[in-house]
Amino acid sequence: MSRKRFARPSDAGGPIAAREALTKAYRRVFSGEDGEMVLADLTATTGYYRRPSYGDWLARTKTPEGFELHSALSNARAEVVQHIMGFLTLEDTDLAALEKAARAEER
Repeated sequence: MSRKRFARPSDAGGPIAAREALTKAYRRVFSGEDGEMVLADLTATTGYYRRPSYGDWLARTKTPEGFELHSALSNARAEVVQHIMGFLTLEDTDLAALEKAARAEER
């Protein structure tokens, strides 16, 4: 049985060529209507625009216990989105539109 060999950025050559190849791949994946829809869903699902608030946590749970773990999980999720967005060239207007779309998905 043959297994698919996944392409890797290093297949493009040295570190600079690898980074450029990876950047182009991310931009292809997240461009266009489908890519924008997936990115909006990803930011909504991970809560990228809903950062944890200690005050809200205390009001809801009445204890500080668990907030550190809750915050760490939120940061880990945001890190994935930030990694993706690091490859994209989004203008301020694009970022605002993304946030609006993500918040609309959260409802």
